Amino acid sequence: MWKTVAHRRSWLRWTLLVVVAGCGGGGVATDAGGTPLTPPPKPATLTTLAVTLSASSVQVGQSVTATATGVDQNGAPIATGTVTWSSSNPAVATISASGTITALAAGTTTIVGVAQGVSGQSPLTVTAPPPAGATKVTLSSPGQSTAFLSAPNPNAALAVDANAQYLIAVVNTDPSYTVTEDFTLSGTSGASSGAAPVAPSMAPPLAPEPRSFNVSSTNLRAARPLPGLAANHLAILENNRQIFARYGNPKSLWAASRRGRSAPISAAVTQRIGAVNKVYVKNSLSGPCTKVDSIGARTVAIGQHVIVLADTNTQTWPANYRPDSSFYQTFANEYDQITFPHILDYVGNPLAFDDSLSGIGKVTVTITPVLNNLAGATGGGSVVAFVNGCDFLPFAASGPEAALSNQTEMFYSWTPSPSGDTVSTWEKELRATAAHETKHIVSYTDRILNNSSSFEEVWLEEGLAQESSEIWERHFNQATWKGNATFAQTVACEVYLGASAPCDATNDKPIALVASHLPFFFEYLQKESASHTEGLGLDTPANYGAGWTISRWATDQYATTEGAFIKSLVNEPQLSGLANLSQHTGQSTALLLVYWNLATAIFQSPTYTVADVRATIPSFNFANIFKVGQTGYTCGGSPCGFFTNSGSPTYPVQPIALATGPFTNSVNGVPGTSAVFYLLTASAAGTETLQLSSATGSPLSASSGLRVAILRVR
Repeated sequence: MWKTVAHRRSWLRWTLLVVVAGCGGGGVATDAGGTPLTPPPKPATLTTLAVTLSASSVQVGQSVTATATGVDQNGAPIATGTVTWSSSNPAVATISASGTITALAAGTTTIVGVAQGVSGQSPLTVTAPPPAGATKVTLSSPGQSTAFLSAPNPNAALAVDANAQYLIAVVNTDPSYTVTEDFTLSGTSGASSGAAPVAPSMAPPLAPEPRSFNVSSTNLRAARPLPGLAANHLAILENNRQIFARYGNPKSLWAASRRGRSAPISAAVTQRIGAVNKVYVKNSLSGPCTKVDSIGARTVAIGQHVIVLADTNTQTWPANYRPDSSFYQTFANEYDQITFPHILDYVGNPLAFDDSLSGIGKVTVTITPVLNNLAGATGGGSVVAFVNGCDFLPFAASGPEAALSNQTEMFYSWTPSPSGDTVSTWEKELRATAAHETKHIVSYTDRILNNSSSFEEVWLEEGLAQESSEIWERHFNQATWKGNATFAQTVACEVYLGASAPCDATNDKPIALVASHLPFFFEYLQKESASHTEGLGLDTPANYGAGWTISRWATDQYATTEGAFIKSLVNEPQLSGLANLSQHTGQSTALLLVYWNLATAIFQSPTYTVADVRATIPSFNFANIFKVGQTGYTCGGSPCGFFTNSGSPTYPVQPIALATGPFTNSVNGVPGTSAVFYLLTASAAGTETLQLSSATGSPLSASSGLRVAILRVR
């Protein structure tokens, strides 16, 4: 068809001229004046039809829209005219004459459009709808998370994006590690069944830091705790709980002992430098308050708030393993200037019960080799330091309430030795240990004054003592509250990395985090991830590492000021453990355990910002600490992994790898308070329905403590 009459006339004129010119011998067509004529452009024709869909994936029962765009032979847009639509698989989806697509069944189809004899097409994936009752979950960007806290049988329809990754935490929120549960996590994908699955991506290999440090074996030893020492300390804490239960609250015993007495009790410790004091030292890990050694301990330093005693036995503590005598007063001065004010600000008053004891008005530190070789029904060995609950009881040499008590606020320290610490390392550890052990004194004091009937659970008692020494260490490192402290700001301030090191260039800073906090936390996460055999209170890594981090996490999340919050936990009269944390955070146990576990899933260096701060531990950048600690230094020129004896450069958590599509994974015997972590990688956009059931596939009991949280990590 001619577009216009003028166009038709122009064509006829052109044709006539060409014919005439051809008759004249093959010349170029010209007008009457001999000017060559330009032929008119050919009419535009549709050559390409591009079909686009408003969404490339849709659930059954939903609709999307198809549109067609035309392009002519010159690449310019052109009207398409009427488009005829069709679906290659009408059982999956149909399309109306106007381009509205209706999804009918899960599968794939191709939407085809035809106009002026030219066709175009676009693929469409139809996913199955979530099962009845499923909760639709959309985590549109990395860092977003959700948690199912109200029931043990979540039915989550997770909208996934192609190549995205999702961390899934299945948490047993029972408050006791003795209550274990089995479960099966299953998935059903609504994405195309023909899509090739993408291999799940685990945490990338840890690349070394640009700068590395070479450390000596002596410094490495100082940075790695001896598990036996810590286990023995925990055994004595448990024995203190038993003593508290056996003797009852010492407050009533003191009231009975004072009836008819007019003179105050005599002090066991002499405040005169050089005086030798008779001190009873607990010599076993368990047993009554009569299991002690009687030692002579000389008063070697006196401060405003502290007295330091040193065992006089030179056979068990020879001179070459004793510090320079000036150290004792230096230690006492630091205790007065830093440690005691720290305890008052963050924990409580360790001398609040002093009027009922010896009335000295000072904490006593007794340094003795008795702690280097303890005996006991649960095993022998050494212990770095402890507080003996018997010292809060009235002295009684015999009878049913016999207690060889020093009747004063005292903590005990072991001594340097060939099989233990060097003098230098011991001095550094004792300084931080004072902040740890004085916290235990406050705990005993507060429970006595509050007429409590029981002592705090060991994992929280130890966790808060760990938090006390961690905060104290800020006087010497570069960490701050909620400051996301890195390896350089923490570990590098405790381990000598050479004169050009970023923090401890003079090799004189105290040791705290590297000796117990970080290594035990790393070990806890490794065991929880590898064998699912951890839980608060279960063992040494749980008490020292997990107990510390849940205390730190709760403080970061719910404290207005650190000191007021920690004091509320220490001064709690009756509740203990998770009930104590729940009371003073105002949160359920399930919420505390789910979000704390999610925050401890340290398996990569994240490239995103977590949207819900509860899924973080804001005071520490543990991903950086563990990465640099595992790859940033060598021992004798060889990589030596700070937190693992093998030196393997690995993160502590290795999630179980899953890919979208049908899957099932069962785990047996998950202890209360702990978690199992999964990393789900999406092969295509769609919906992945996640279900939690018993190990046999049946619905979980309504009383089950299992809960689920999901965090998008890529």
